[in-house]
Amino acid sequence: MRAIAIAFLCSTAAWAQEPPAMTATYVEGMVTASGTPVLEGDALHEGNVVVTQPGARMEISLSTGSVIRLGESSRMTLGNVQPGKSFSAKLFLGNLWTKVHKLLSAETFHIETENGVAGVRGTEFRVEAAEGKEDVVRVYEGVVEVRGHDGKWMHRLEPGNELRFHRDRPPAGPRAFDRASDSGDKFMHWVRSRPKEPRQMHPPVKREEQKREEKEKPREKRKNH
Repeated sequence: MRAIAIAFLCSTAAWAQEPPAMTATYVEGMVTASGTPVLEGDALHEGNVVVTQPGARMEISLSTGSVIRLGESSRMTLGNVQPGKSFSAKLFLGNLWTKVHKLLSAETFHIETENGVAGVRGTEFRVEAAEGKEDVVRVYEGVVEVRGHDGKWMHRLEPGNELRFHRDRPPAGPRAFDRASDSGDKFMHWVRSRPKEPRQMHPPVKREEQKREEKEKPREKRKNH
């Protein structure tokens, strides 16, 4: 018993000292990572395909301080993740909002879609991708550079601007958007309702322990009545 307790304490201390590069800090509804249901506090990994079902949404917190919020009916692949060096992800479908911490001089942060790549230096922006439609990037703070996969075009977006682009044709260029229009957008309403700073997660509990606790709760209620 003592050996088990010591091992648990050591693993807990290690988790506290070196948190995962990516953690699910909020999960609502059915969310999976490469087919496995995601629970709050779960670590996410490079290569995971994150899918939110209709009515579901999630928040991913990076150990660097950046935050990603993913809306319902979305699909995203987590790419290269090296804390303090680089982060990349590809949004295939759905809505993504992110608040990026101030990057180091050589650090990079990229969000890719089927039609282009958005790179930032520390900012707040949104990406929307829908099958058969234009992708949309909206910038709320900082500066975002959006490039075509073929390298034939690049646009620099300032706060208050958006860019709509499609793989079959070059974009017309940045244009202003009405921020008030976000007030009627269900996804952005949820984004703004969340705390600016994600809450700190406790060391993850094994799924077997969670299942056992859930089974024991009804027993405890019966004993109390």
